[in-house]
Amino acid sequence: MFVQSIDISRFRNLEDMHLEFAPGFNVFYGDNAQGKSNLLEAVYTLAFLKGFRADRIPDMIRFDQERAQISAIVCDRNAQTRLGLELTGRVRHAYIDGVPCSSVRNYLGILRAILFVPMDVGFMQAPPANRRSALDRMVFNLHPSYLIDLDQYQKICKQKAVVLRSESPDHTLLDAYDAQLLKYGERILKARYAYFSLMAPHICRVFASIFDDSFRCLPVYKCSQMRTEIVFGTENTESCEALVGAWREYIQSARDREIARQQILSGPHRDDWSLVLDGRQARYFASQGQQRAMSLALKLAEIDCLKSEAGIEPVFLLDDVSSELDPVRNRKLFEHLNRITVQTFLTTTSKQHLSIDCVNRLFMVRSGSVICDA
Repeated sequence: MFVQSIDISRFRNLEDMHLEFAPGFNVFYGDNAQGKSNLLEAVYTLAFLKGFRADRIPDMIRFDQERAQISAIVCDRNAQTRLGLELTGRVRHAYIDGVPCSSVRNYLGILRAILFVPMDVGFMQAPPANRRSALDRMVFNLHPSYLIDLDQYQKICKQKAVVLRSESPDHTLLDAYDAQLLKYGERILKARYAYFSLMAPHICRVFASIFDDSFRCLPVYKCSQMRTEIVFGTENTESCEALVGAWREYIQSARDREIARQQILSGPHRDDWSLVLDGRQARYFASQGQQRAMSLALKLAEIDCLKSEAGIEPVFLLDDVSSELDPVRNRKLFEHLNRITVQTFLTTTSKQHLSIDCVNRLFMVRSGSVICDA
């Protein structure tokens, strides 16, 4: 999968442009605040229908303009698809081959993208909601149908929350909502469990080969209703059935507490996850350098997992990564990037920071304008 070309109009500070990309490395270089990250965000927004820095549509439209448009030709195996997105006011309009998209579910998943930005290095210190969102995106990239169960679960959570906040909660209605929460929540838990089971060896291998082979890096999942954490990639990993069973028992016994506190106290929407180094929580024991390396290893492992488990080669968006790594880790990172075959978009303030065997397309970015150097 790769983006063959992109057309951008009135998006952030970028001038209107048409760019042709190579299937390999596409590098954007230039001083800070010139628009390099905005180019990555244009690709990301086209893939996920939202930006990675701004949730508000007006923030993505060029100042004093009423709308912005992005379109791109996406090649996947022998097929070509033109994706289009129009941002106006507070509304998004998505198009597939020029035809308005009737359902977001039909659109999402056509362009698979994995993003690494400097803010990702702090994901282990971020609020649990941020990590859950990141996990949901990772699972979705592998299984787009995951979005259906997640949407249904979130809708039922909102409906049940309304009942819990009412003056006299209807227990019959709560029973019905609990049954639906268990139905869709169980699917979510099983999907997350299966995903981490697949990802664990990839995370461990990538971290060891690129950053530090003296530590074992593995994912860990924390259920809101269980005191113990589930560490994947070990012989003693708790079964998925135990995870689901613990939640089922908890939700059946938590009715009075939920009514008293007027909120849902357990479920996938309250779970958390992180990474461990040699069995110790990285957020507490890993150095800042190790946490940066683990954050990036997670993204690279996601690429490996998609390729090996589903034959999918996602687009990799890498924003100013050289600023987050020391010279040794930076060199090992580019050695790994030289070995993978996915289309990669990189931004950097200087071409000297790159250690890539072959830059297929080089772009200079200045004041929102882009000039192709090669």
